[in-house]
Amino acid sequence: MTDPSPEPRRADWFELFFDLVFVVTVAVLAHGLHGDPGWRDFGTFLVLLFPAWWAWVNLTLSVNLFGSDTGWNRTVLVAAMPGLGLMAAAAPEGLDGRAWVFALGAAWVRVAVFALWWPQVGRSRWEFPAWRPIVYCLVPASIWAVSAFVDGPARFALWGLAIVLEVALLAFGTAQSRVMYRLLSVEHLVERIGLFIVIVFGESVFAIVTGLSEHFTGLSAIAALAAFVVVAVLAITFFRWSTPSAERGFVRAQALGARANMREAVLYLPFLLVSAVTALAAALGTAVAEPGHHLPLGSVVGLVAGIGGYHAVSGLIAQRLGESWRSVLRWVLPSIVLPVAVVTPAALLLPGWTATLVAAAVVLALFTASKLTEQRAARAA
Repeated sequence: MTDPSPEPRRADWFELFFDLVFVVTVAVLAHGLHGDPGWRDFGTFLVLLFPAWWAWVNLTLSVNLFGSDTGWNRTVLVAAMPGLGLMAAAAPEGLDGRAWVFALGAAWVRVAVFALWWPQVGRSRWEFPAWRPIVYCLVPASIWAVSAFVDGPARFALWGLAIVLEVALLAFGTAQSRVMYRLLSVEHLVERIGLFIVIVFGESVFAIVTGLSEHFTGLSAIAALAAFVVVAVLAITFFRWSTPSAERGFVRAQALGARANMREAVLYLPFLLVSAVTALAAALGTAVAEPGHHLPLGSVVGLVAGIGGYHAVSGLIAQRLGESWRSVLRWVLPSIVLPVAVVTPAALLLPGWTATLVAAAVVLALFTASKLTEQRAARAA
């Protein structure tokens, strides 16, 4: 069988409308990280965000392969949105009293993914066997649904089983999976992930403006301005360097058939990137809301881990898509060490508004260093 070529595809307005539900999901989950979150709060955030991210990335990959311009596919996407909304509404108590609702929402989305894949069974372009969407979609959907009626640790064991089953099936290489990776539209994929990151940066802006609105003082205004600089510089870094680099890397990995690299760079590492930016957003919102006090320890962790984690994950994605470890570590190590060495003591010892100024200075310094490195490389070439 000769592998077909991918069809050019760009994100359309309907996909942007579909993403609106994730604005709510990220906002609801980020709320639990405001103030002084503990390890349980961070753990709860990660446990509940991953199924939502997993749902989004599976639907996005399906649309990447099959398009969103048919009546059936658009109907399925609209039908999936209430399920995602159910997960978001349940998130505040997603591991407690509303865990059963969260589980039913996850099952709902898996059925929607199945509805996108089932019409492709038997098509000559795909040659997907019927068992694959059944095992990948309907079996996990059934596990999620059953977990809604199970109490205690067994419920969360079932959640883990459902996700592990999907992850294992994706890692299992078959002729059909090789075709799938060959057919992915790189432009669409990078654009969709980039737009999702925009949503997360939007949560940062929302947290900053909301904090300033509720605490309209001079110190809050200074903290808000510094926090906005942090978010703006990271966003510029992402779209100036990370996005173009990722697109080139995806094209290279696709040509080489490096499926594991593509899988990690699409499915797993962006989740960590989203987590880092969301934790950063909550910490910045806390600093703006309480600029005259020292940041709580949980917010200090969110601030430092958000900045350092953003750069660390960006470096991992670059490495998985072809950049050498030596090249990556040259800019990633300072991007981790500087926030830890400078922002941490500032956030622990100084008021919140000062800590945000220090964070803004660190991020600006890293950005300036990257720009100078780029200019030197361009002159050398």
